Amino acid sequence: MTPQLLEARVDKFIFRVMPGYLYTEAGVWAAPDETQQIVRLGLSDYRQQSSGDVAFFNAPATGRRVSQGDELASIETVKVDLEVPSPLTGEIVAANEALEDTPELINQDPYGRGWLVELRPDQWPPTGLLDAAQYLTVMTAQAEAEAAA
Repeated sequence: MTPQLLEARVDKFIFRVMPGYLYTEAGVWAAPDETQQIVRLGLSDYRQQSSGDVAFFNAPATGRRVSQGDELASIETVKVDLEVPSPLTGEIVAANEALEDTPELINQDPYGRGWLVELRPDQWPPTGLLDAAQYLTVMTAQAEAEAAA
């Protein structure tokens, strides 16, 4: 059963947040598997909507180590070239191969089939990430500031 998504309405837009995931203020989510040994990462609904339609996903190499804040992957959209910062320190164990042919999955299903990479974290749970309710508050403030600009 899919959990009920949290929602924020800003202007004419609706942005959704997946409960149970952890988030960075930059809109990158982290969701552990059942063992908490592998963590799937992706872009939040707000981050993918505000960045525009994804045209290309540049996957990182598996086996590469990243530190929290390092570039995890890059995404080209119709609006921007986006460097995705890693929310965790660890080893990349998989990249979403489906994004090679259909990068638009990031826009269509950001919390599901549009995931970016899987990482074996050095530490779980991590420090410094936001839970869904905290991210909803931060994201809503970001969206309202962007709408007012």
